[in-house]
Formats: sequence, C-alpha cells, structure tokens
Amino acid sequence: MSNKPRQRAGIAVCLSAVCAIAASLPSRASAATPQAALFIARCSGCHTFGKGNGVGPDLKGVTSRHSRQWLTAWIKSSTALIRRGDPAAKALFLAFKQQRMPDQDLSDAQIGHLLDLFEAGGPEAARHQLTPSTDAKPDDINRGRMLFFGGGRLASGGVACVFCHPLSTQTSLGGSFAPDLAAVFTRYFDGELDERLKRWCMETSTSPTSRVDDSESLALRAFLRSVSAAPVGRTRDPVSAEVREPRGR
Repeated sequence: MSNKPRQRAGIAVCLSAVCAIAASLPSRASAATPQAALFIARCSGCHTFGKGNGVGPDLKGVTSRHSRQWLTAWIKSSTALIRRGDPAAKALFLAFKQQRMPDQDLSDAQIGHLLDLFEAGGPEAARHQLTPSTDAKPDDINRGRMLFFGGGRLASGGVACVFCHPLSTQTSLGGSFAPDLAAVFTRYFDGELDERLKRWCMETSTSPTSRVDDSESLALRAFLRSVSAAPVGRTRDPVSAEVREPRGR
C-alpha cells in the first residue's frame, strides 16, 4: 500500500495546527512589545506564562529556578544538555514525556531579552506599559512627523518610514515598496501598531531589539493617528505640515 495517503493526512494535520496558531496571533500580539512578540512567535506554542504547564513547563518564575547561563544553554540546545547528563535537563526531559524542546537559532541578545521579559513579569506585564496615543502632546505629534519623513533620526539608526511607505493623505512623496500608511492607525490602533513599528522589516542578528524606542513609537503613533482621518486630496509639506489645497481642474 502506498504511503502517499498517510503523508497527505500528516501534512493536513500539520497545516491545520499551523493555521490554528497563526489565527491566534493577531489578538495575542496586540499591544505586544518586541520581547513579547518574540515570546509569542517562539515560545507560546508550547509554553504559557503563569497559566500552567502546556507541552512544556510554565515559564513564570523560570529565572528563579535556573541561572541565566543554564537557560541560555537550554534554549540554544536542550538536546546537548540532556546528552551531557545535566541533572536539571534530564529531570525536565522525563517530567514532560521525553519531548525535547527544539533547538532555537536565537542570538545571545535575543535570549537575554526573553529572560529580561520573564524577570519583568512576562508578556502580559509588558503589554500594560504602553502609553496610548491619546496621551500624546502636540510636541509628540510634531516629532512623529519629523521621524516619519526623515527630519529626525531614529535612535536605532533605522531609515525613516517615508523611504518605503507613502502617506497619501499628507503628501505625494513616499516610497512604493510598502503599503500606504494613511489609514494604518484606524486599522491597528495603538497596541498592534506599536508592535509593528518596533519590528524590523529586515532583521539581522546584529539589529537592536527594537526599530523604535517607546518614545519614538508614541510620537509616530500620535502622528499617524492625527493624519488617519485627513481629507483625501489635500497634501502637506512633510516638515512644516502646511496644508496645500488641490489645484483646480
């Protein structure tokens, strides 16, 4: 008998599982910091934080149960620790039905950020630290405009949004590599927009944790919120924000 039907069935099960996880990410990633987003992407499929054991152990308090050095080695390769006969690794392996945690291709910096997140109270604690754009001051909005259009430099060294994104309600200037951000605030609002602004479009192992810091995120979110309902057809000078009415036909 051919193995193809069984292979197809296995693939279908895997795809169903992947789709189920992917469908849950938007709501769970809402208002996430980059560290929390990393937890969601790499850890939450098997672990919870403060909600009990899953496929793997609950990670709440993990930094008090193990040293950072041990946790770094475990995250990089649990298999290597088990094979070396590490007592804590062997105990976890036996306690969780001998299911080995997959080796993770995370940098030391990324692992450090995850451990910092665990020590700070986990992804939910990080979620509540977000300052809403409604609390922004006019100076924040002006700063966001400058950052968007390259009139101010991001602390991370990242390029300004306008190099890739147009902003049709403000100006005809802007790149064509990425979507128009004219209505991005009304689509994602503060939580998910913060996470997207902090995410690198092309992340490398040497990239800082966040593309923007918290104050830059607030400024950009406040600016994008302020322009999300701007009348179509009007343009603004990117730096001065002077409104220019469309010319008559």
